[in-house]
Amino acid sequence: MNIISGKARRIELTVPAGLAVRPTSVRARKALFDSLGDFEGANVVDLFAGCGSLGLEAASRGAAKVVLVESSRAHCRAIEENADKICRAGVSSELIVMPTDALGGTYRVKMPEPDIIFADPPYPVSVECFEELMADERFIEWAKSCYLIWEIPSEPGAVGKFMNHPLLTSQIKKFGSTQFLIAVVNE
Repeated sequence: MNIISGKARRIELTVPAGLAVRPTSVRARKALFDSLGDFEGANVVDLFAGCGSLGLEAASRGAAKVVLVESSRAHCRAIEENADKICRAGVSSELIVMPTDALGGTYRVKMPEPDIIFADPPYPVSVECFEELMADERFIEWAKSCYLIWEIPSEPGAVGKFMNHPLLTSQIKKFGSTQFLIAVVNE
């Protein structure tokens, strides 16, 4: 697993061995990021960050600030190690690793106006996490007008659980076997 493009291109990321991390595949991540376009100056939040591959890819591609939210302390240590690697490669983004629950919302003070929010929770709880965040008025207010990009579980019927939410203008994009909800949070 490595950074695909930008200043930290080819930097290999540390993925904690034996831990429940399922990083987005390199092929799917490349296709997703290429489809999203320019990250220069963007404010990015990576919820359920795992090893940080989504947020750190955004930083390598020029994001101004990236907040990586992960509840596992072991995963946070891997994210910090990965952040150090990409900074040594010349990435100058402000990187903040927050060891907290993505559903709790304390990270919002570190990123008052996000442009892009990535969310890739563990597949078994992905739908529940999505529903909880979409029911949280404070999350909706905070995320207004920004992009929400959610990796959809690969289980049959999962896509339907993410579509047609009244607070989102959304589409599903598929890259190989990986699907993403790409949405704008409505005002």
